Amino acid sequence: MLYVLLLVLAATGSYAEPLLIGAFNIQIFGQSKMDKPDVVDILIKIVERYDILMIQEIRDSAGTALPELVDRVNAVSPIDYDYVVSPRTGRSSSKEQYGYIFRTAKTKVINEYQYPDNNDVFEREPYTVQFERTSPGNQQTFSYISIHAKPDDAVAEINMLDDVYDTVAKMYGEDALIGGDYNADCSYVCKSCWDDIDMWLDPRFTWLIPSSADTTVSSTDCAYDRLVVAGTQMTANSGPGSVFRFDLEYNLTYEETKDVSDHYPVEFSLY
Repeated sequence: MLYVLLLVLAATGSYAEPLLIGAFNIQIFGQSKMDKPDVVDILIKIVERYDILMIQEIRDSAGTALPELVDRVNAVSPIDYDYVVSPRTGRSSSKEQYGYIFRTAKTKVINEYQYPDNNDVFEREPYTVQFERTSPGNQQTFSYISIHAKPDDAVAEINMLDDVYDTVAKMYGEDALIGGDYNADCSYVCKSCWDDIDMWLDPRFTWLIPSSADTTVSSTDCAYDRLVVAGTQMTANSGPGSVFRFDLEYNLTYEETKDVSDHYPVEFSLY
């Protein structure tokens, strides 16, 4: 099917180089992690893999860790990267941010939006960035909605994401990606719970990461991290999702991997 899609796009002249898009929960990402050279070297390699990488669990009140990471990437990469970051959010003193790192030659940011969450459903309110593809032959725009769900409230938060999408779609159009650490498996979302999750049942949404995936570094087998697309163009042009096992790619030990994060990135190609 993907081969046929590429042939059709090439024949119509609408084919552009695909975007590799990811979501990565970098466990407690802050200056202490940036002070570990071996960890930073791996993070640089991971960032360079993607055209857009959304990072969760930025815990850095000084606001220096993400800019420093992007500076370190740009110091070694022939490709220029930029970033945007959300406000700090969370009910406790341990607040977090969402960050997006992107290749400036292929995409640009045209809008940002923080969901207001007036009913206080979310621990960390979803943050949306609207991107425009700038590659020749494809000026498509789409929204990337980030989520890092509180484990104990995962069902309620996931069930609210369709409302977030509806709000974003009215502002920026129907084409969107909703990605991040949903905590959408194992003890946090039981098997029968899926019957009550609107976004799981709504045919407008396509889940690219299956429940059979394992996105965790530890011995657990849980598909916590997900990528969900919606909108005619976004759905039609999205390839299958996968988990990036950076431990296997870079030949890391378990301890070296855990030093980077307790999650693997999830990813897909947008054609």
